[in-house]
Amino acid sequence: MDFEGFLEAHRTEILEAYATNLAALDSPITHDPEALRQAMDNAGQILDDVAETLRAGNVRVGESHKLIAWEVGASRAASGVHPDESLRAASVWFQAVVTCLMERMPGDPESVRLLTLVVLGLERSITARIRESAASYSSFLLNKVHEAQIEERRRIARELHDRIGHGLSVAHRQLELYDLHRTGKPATATAKVETAHQAIQETMLNLRAVTSELHPHEPLNSLEKALVYYLETVDMDHVDIRLRVSGDETWAAPAVRDESFLILREATRNALSHGLPSKVLIRVDFAPHELRASVDDDGRGFDQTTGGGSRPMSDGVGLLSMRERAAIIGGTTTITSRPGHGTRVDLYVPFGRIT
Repeated sequence: MDFEGFLEAHRTEILEAYATNLAALDSPITHDPEALRQAMDNAGQILDDVAETLRAGNVRVGESHKLIAWEVGASRAASGVHPDESLRAASVWFQAVVTCLMERMPGDPESVRLLTLVVLGLERSITARIRESAASYSSFLLNKVHEAQIEERRRIARELHDRIGHGLSVAHRQLELYDLHRTGKPATATAKVETAHQAIQETMLNLRAVTSELHPHEPLNSLEKALVYYLETVDMDHVDIRLRVSGDETWAAPAVRDESFLILREATRNALSHGLPSKVLIRVDFAPHELRASVDDDGRGFDQTTGGGSRPMSDGVGLLSMRERAAIIGGTTTITSRPGHGTRVDLYVPFGRIT
């Protein structure tokens, strides 16, 4: 059997079977035209590698795999497609090629030998691409996390300048005025000291609020306690905030609890800062195999199609940071919102992927 000629003759059929099987699995790759194009281009190059393997008589993988695999890894990281989906797609592709060959392969020894060579070439080409794609995926996320950290430092600098620096500046100025008036206008001088005292008290409260965000209370040991402690530091006079935690927290690794706290805190802060809600519900459900959590508010919401409107899609580290933190622990975050209908942020983390 001429396997090389067979693969060329049935190339379109094999690729179409691959696309059909991906769609049948409802793979996220099929929902994005660019991701689907990359997957089909990748599959076509793998067939080229297999053809070259047959011509050479030993396994060959062309250098072209590095560029497209790197592109695939970065784009899937950017769009939030988990690496598991790439592995599923690779499995579907492998099955599509082998099934097509097995259905038409004669049983003579030479055909069996060539089929073995095809399978080895197929496996090597797929593995090389997965390796490059995984490296690209990780590199993209690390860069984004670094950018998020830089932005967080900028946010902290703004908080210190606006909330701490301002208060200290007011106190300092009032004490200067006290020195100016304490001899000739003692009543005025006393008033300046009182103003300085109030400014220092306000600065201390602001400092506590800032530092509480930098040093969360027992986030690794108890997600629930960390959330309760955070909520004690925010202004809840006009908002009904409810926290509901169920399940055993010990089912989740410390890293999962830690990152989940930061994600839920950011989602809650965005809701309170921009949504103008009357109610916010924070829910966390632990199961032996997964964590599911959400922050749901009844605020003004926003238009997801444009990211515009009266509320931005993210604030500070924002939604991008939440997604990146979720990716670090093998999870995903999704956001649902409509103008006038509130906003919901969902976090999903399957267990067993953190080492």
